[in-house]
Amino acid sequence: MIKTVARLISHALLGKRGKQPLDIARVRKVLILRNDKIGDMIVTTPLLRALKQHYPHWQIDVAASSANRALLVGCPHVDDVVIWDKQSLLRDLRTTIAELRRRRYDVIFNPYNRFSIPLLLRIKWLGARYLTGFAIPKYGTSTASLGMFDHTVPCDRNAHILRSYFAAFAAFGLRDIDERYELYGVDAHAAPVDAACDALLRAYAGLFCLNFQGSNTQRTVSVADAQRCCAALAARYPRHALLVIAAPGGEARAGEIVHGAARPNVLLAPATAHILALAALIRRCELVVSPDTSVIHLASAYDRKIVGYYIRTDNYRWFYPASSRYRVLLAPGLTLDSVSAADTVAAVEQLMDGDGEAGQPRQAAG
Repeated sequence: MIKTVARLISHALLGKRGKQPLDIARVRKVLILRNDKIGDMIVTTPLLRALKQHYPHWQIDVAASSANRALLVGCPHVDDVVIWDKQSLLRDLRTTIAELRRRRYDVIFNPYNRFSIPLLLRIKWLGARYLTGFAIPKYGTSTASLGMFDHTVPCDRNAHILRSYFAAFAAFGLRDIDERYELYGVDAHAAPVDAACDALLRAYAGLFCLNFQGSNTQRTVSVADAQRCCAALAARYPRHALLVIAAPGGEARAGEIVHGAARPNVLLAPATAHILALAALIRRCELVVSPDTSVIHLASAYDRKIVGYYIRTDNYRWFYPASSRYRVLLAPGLTLDSVSAADTVAAVEQLMDGDGEAGQPRQAAG
């Protein structure tokens, strides 16, 4: 009964009158919705670049969040960034939605892979002439059946998410697509980090960047496991400095990991309060170890060797590292409550020994 009511409401509220076929010649203004996390913005940069390169006369805007807006400062592929943070529906209608609606976008891309009626209502009220996105089933229907969408494609959970992004723009004739991520404005935040890295490299042969903090509890490596991983890696690579980074507010936790590892080459990373300072650190490191967070995507932008800890969701199939040399350690369940130091060292050894093929995700022990 609930599904039936939800289906009827969604079809009644989420339709669109006066549909017109896509006419590329009439497109002038495009909006990409990306008001979510840092990693998602990084993953979207190849789409922004491809659209601007193929249609340089278009105005390409991005609806970003306060959390990820810094990643577009200096981006040559974006004309304007509109901040759209989470707020009540009524406040959205009076502020951000009203502003974006006044801009009268010809094309809007919804990259969100979820069927949420409040979210879809917000997107519908933006008033796009042409709306493209994903076919998401729910309530016995699908976004593909909602009149508000002019074009939808399945979100292929067995391929990198970028493939689905570009599939949503198949009618736009994008060719010779470059899927590499891109970062902008890093040099403006790099001087203190570079100075610290230069000093470390006078004492060590190379730098590893280690992150054990996830975006939530399920994706966070325990302090005890992090200490064991650090100690094992430090013993295996004594001529490398292992730099443990601290998320904002996580300095005490990072310090506990370093102290517990009890190895002279396990050190706190140079301070990186800004996301682009963290990018500056990662580009100086040879290898990055991290749960599935923005750190993985920053490292992918610089094609670093990456060992990623992933929980058993679709992310390891469609948000895996976009690097030429990586290993995924896949947890047996939906948490990283048991991370193996032996598996971590083995994955790092494969990458450091020159095994550049990504291969299949490896089941983590535990």
